[in-house]
Amino acid sequence: MGDSILEMVATLPAKTRQLFAERLREKALLRTRARLVESGVDIDSLSDEELEMIIADEEDKLLGEYKTKGIVALLALLGLSWF
Repeated sequence: MGDSILEMVATLPAKTRQLFAERLREKALLRTRARLVESGVDIDSLSDEELEMIIADEEDKLLGEYKTKGIVALLALLGLSWF
């Protein structure tokens, strides 16, 4: 189940996959900036590798949220709930 969203994205046309990746990256960048501002870290003080690791972490979090939201939407569609 963990890779299902990635498998679904892989079946999309190339242009749609590229658009999905760009939007995911943009959202991860915004979250990274917000996270660094909240923690008081200067973005310029980080190396490219460190920044890339933080952005990749945010992308992973976003994909996890998309998976969770997809499961919840499916359960709602079926009329089921967590309780």
